[in-house]
Amino acid sequence: MKRGFKGARIEKVRVSDQIKNAMKQAILDGEYKPGDRLPTEEQIAADFNTSKVSAREALRELETEKLIEKRRGMYGGSFVKEPDSEAMGQVMINYYQFGGITFEELAEFRKLLEPSLVELAVERRTDEDLEAIRENIEATEISLNQGKQNQPRAIEFHRLIGDACHNRLVSAVMEALVKVFEEVLSKIPMTLEDARGDLEYNKLFYQYLQNGEKNKARETMIAHFDTLMEIIRRVKRQNA
Repeated sequence: MKRGFKGARIEKVRVSDQIKNAMKQAILDGEYKPGDRLPTEEQIAADFNTSKVSAREALRELETEKLIEKRRGMYGGSFVKEPDSEAMGQVMINYYQFGGITFEELAEFRKLLEPSLVELAVERRTDEDLEAIRENIEATEISLNQGKQNQPRAIEFHRLIGDACHNRLVSAVMEALVKVFEEVLSKIPMTLEDARGDLEYNKLFYQYLQNGEKNKARETMIAHFDTLMEIIRRVKRQNA
């Protein structure tokens, strides 16, 4: 026998959430495009026949979700935000910091992802991509020759590989991953020898990108992450 719906609870949706959802849908539908200015709180309140408080809360939530940004001054207001990887990267950093994922899991994910990406980069890279990668390698080597590590620069190498794939989603994902690894590796003591070994891998990738050697690039990327995992295990043993 069916019980029906007697006694079922109906959750009331806040007015601000209704406004936020309607405005979010308008943005997703392209009614408002990146850079467009949104109506004022007063206009929104009038359009939805509600209070400025609800309108203000809806805008605040859209800003929290990185869909809009607020600008000050005479030409200020609320504007639709250009999509970027900042929010994605921050979510991943928070997930790591609160124990949702381990460094080993992050490294394993990259080991699954980046061998395929470097193959694609070999196919699609441009002369401009090669120039950016070469400059990155040179800057990293100068720092190491001075006895200093430049981890952000070394990690950025992998973002440049992502950019060389010429796929916007790949670039966004790699930029987010780079932000996470910058945060993580800042707390892991790596030696100059480790950093020099990493640089040698990058030089090999540059060579394979130049020469169109997809298979070698893929195999070397796998070996690179095997080396990284060994460094992680060594550091953990030392800190145990």
